[in-house]
Amino acid sequence: MPMPPRRFPSPSLCRTLSRPLSRRLPGTLACLALCLFLCLSSLPVHAAQPATAGTVCLLLESLTPDKGWHDQLRAGLARAEKDFGITARVVAAPADSDQQAIFREEAARSDLVLVADDSLHEVLRNNAGNFRKVHFGCIDTGVRAANIMSVTFADEQAAFLAGAAAAMLTVSDSRGMNPQKTLGWLSGKETGPIVTMLNGFLEGARLIDPEIRIVHRSLDSFEDTQRAQAGCRELLAEGADIVVLAAGSAGLAALDVLAGQQALAIGMAEDQDRLRPGQVLTSILKQGDRAVYEIVSSHVRGNFRGGEIVTYTLADKGVGITDFRSFAAGEGNKLPPRLASRLTELRRELERQAIRLPSLRQGTLCNCR
Repeated sequence: MPMPPRRFPSPSLCRTLSRPLSRRLPGTLACLALCLFLCLSSLPVHAAQPATAGTVCLLLESLTPDKGWHDQLRAGLARAEKDFGITARVVAAPADSDQQAIFREEAARSDLVLVADDSLHEVLRNNAGNFRKVHFGCIDTGVRAANIMSVTFADEQAAFLAGAAAAMLTVSDSRGMNPQKTLGWLSGKETGPIVTMLNGFLEGARLIDPEIRIVHRSLDSFEDTQRAQAGCRELLAEGADIVVLAAGSAGLAALDVLAGQQALAIGMAEDQDRLRPGQVLTSILKQGDRAVYEIVSSHVRGNFRGGEIVTYTLADKGVGITDFRSFAAGEGNKLPPRLASRLTELRRELERQAIRLPSLRQGTLCNCR
């Protein structure tokens, strides 16, 4: 049986194989690199994702919509949930409940817990050390510890501008001068942030007119609408024609009282000018949603700023006031001629610290590193 013909390597392959290994290696590596490139280029491309954040809980004293502070915090958490893929929960821890038990339960089942109400700040201070592997966000005051990142606000600066604007309006002839030179302030509770803003408001008003008087009522509740309306009537009876509503969801009910007396409101935390166009002079802004988002982002991206207290100011637009457009659009509403220019001057002085205002918050509730 004839043998099959022997097949010899082609002359070109023979020449290649006869070369020393040192001469063949570069070409071989180039071929391997080309194959690897072609294989990798055929794989689907996925955008880089941040590390898994797990569960984030926002603890609030109340879940009642307030079109202000609490709604703003929830909006910041919703944005973070969308952007980072976290599992977000909003849990009620009312002031009259066992807040410590609720806090501990949520800390035990969460990777990050956020608190932004006065009574919960103290609970955080007393319990964070028992959950050293959990991150905590403290919003609106400072608690200094290795597993807590705090964001607070120089909101006295914004309140100062609102006070100056209110004083210029109440002593001007643009709406009819208030001969009693009286402004009102309606608080839900006497918390450190609210007292700080009240002081800033008073300082701004008295810079315009030292004879301005501020009358104040505290409701001891951010949800009691009947007490809010009664308190608002008392302020009006004492001569106030502009009232700051720092009373949460209860403050919304006071708008009806102010409308009936043709008095004006100043909103709080969120832009509330559009709630009653022409009746809300301006709003004192503080970016709670930004604070929530920044803390969650820091946690997710692995650069959690534990032990740090971040302060939002006028200069970084973390606090401010609205621009009076909604008010001025109301029938018969006119602004004093120099209001805009005077507020611009005052803003610049605050930003360069030519005007210094005290914070009546506790700078830090503890130093528990």
